[in-house]
Amino acid sequence: MNLYDIITAAITNKLGEFRIYTEIAKVVSVDEDNMSAEVEFINSDSNKTVRLGATISENNTAGGISSVVILPVVGSFVLVTFINATTGFISSVTDVSKVLLKVEDRFIQLDSDFIQLSGDADNAVRFSPLDSNLQNLVTAIQTELGKIATGIAGAGGSYTPGTLNLDLSGAKIEEIKTL
Repeated sequence: MNLYDIITAAITNKLGEFRIYTEIAKVVSVDEDNMSAEVEFINSDSNKTVRLGATISENNTAGGISSVVILPVVGSFVLVTFINATTGFISSVTDVSKVLLKVEDRFIQLDSDFIQLSGDADNAVRFSPLDSNLQNLVTAIQTELGKIATGIAGAGGSYTPGTLNLDLSGAKIEEIKTL
């Protein structure tokens, strides 16, 4: 029985006497590969492995079509909601170590060190400082070309440098903002 079947059964009251409930627990460990955590329940001192989030997926990974998973800090307190006698998921956290958001083939991973957007092949740059530095470089090159033209003219030759232009406005991504 998958999560969808369990929720459907609960809604249609086919689970008999079982009722959905929530308990407070302390996070003992987090297994990001399996999208699960081991927790110790405050009221019973028993440990159990639960899902990191409520997903309708057979394999319970962030590799499903769409998912949001909040990874709690080990040692922090969480609320664990049970949807049947054996399946629980973390429904609320007090301290976050990482957030994973996946929509179809795009994802965002956010933790205290960095933000990863759909891969790790390239880095983002701050457009304004890059544009300013490149415009300064264009000015310096243009100045040097003028000096070269003067030197050539002094030796009896002729050289007229063209005007350099650099327009990066097409490279600026307006839909993503940073610090």
